[in-house]
Parts: sequence; C-alpha cells; structure tokens
Amino acid sequence: MRTPWSKPQISSQPAGNTTLVNLRTFYKVNWTSNGFQPGEVDRSVLRGIPVQIRPKLVGFTYVFGDGSSVGPTTSPGGVYPDGDITHVYSVRGQFPVRVDTTFGADFSLDGTTWDEIPSTVTVPGPSTVVTVREAKGVLVNH
Repeated sequence: MRTPWSKPQISSQPAGNTTLVNLRTFYKVNWTSNGFQPGEVDRSVLRGIPVQIRPKLVGFTYVFGDGSSVGPTTSPGGVYPDGDITHVYSVRGQFPVRVDTTFGADFSLDGTTWDEIPSTVTVPGPSTVVTVREAKGVLVNH
C-alpha cells in the first residue's frame, strides 16, 4: 500500500515572492490538497484486511536557497509580525526556496489499535523562486 504524502509549499512575506537585502522575510507552510497531510487517514483493503495509514509530522526543514536552512522544526511558520520562521538575505539574487517535510506514520489493521511505523520519509517540497532586490537611498537637492 502506497500512501501519497501531501507536499507542502512555502509562501513568503513580503508578498509576491520578492524581498529586499537585509529585510526580515517571513515564511509559512501551505499544505497542498493532493495527498495525505498529518492526521488524515488513508484507507485501503489488502488481502481482505482493512488497513489504515495515518501520516504524522516529524519536522520541517526550511531551505532558503542561499546555503542556509532552519530545522528540523515542527513550526509551520507564519506571517508578519508573529511568524517564527524568518530569514534575512545578505545579497541580491534569485533563490530557490522550499520546505522539506519529514513524515512518520501510524497504521491500524482491521480497525484495531494504532501502531507506529518505525521509519520516516522526507519529502522535498517544490521550489519557489524568491527574488531579493537591493534598495539604495538617493538624496535629491531641489
């Protein structure tokens, strides 16, 4: 039985996947509707026995595309001003940002108790390109 895992995508603030050098950028996980997220149950029948698989979150690793990352953490991040997953870029450029999700799971056979599957799987999320621009102040004498 193969349970398709949901692949969380990452969103950022400021909105529009554009930020500035030295500006704190906020990141947040958004679950896709395809696949199973933690807590949802995949049901099937194998050789006449009802089988249930329930994914659970082990952790997220946020990959910021500039060589730095945060995690693993169970935090889904958030938006300004309270989001707890932030990153400051020191140079301008375009950076492929993603969140990798490590799942564990529980299973139940024939509707009995839930037991833990003793291994985990890490699913890399799709990349979103974040553009980092540099702003320079200019004084003008009128």
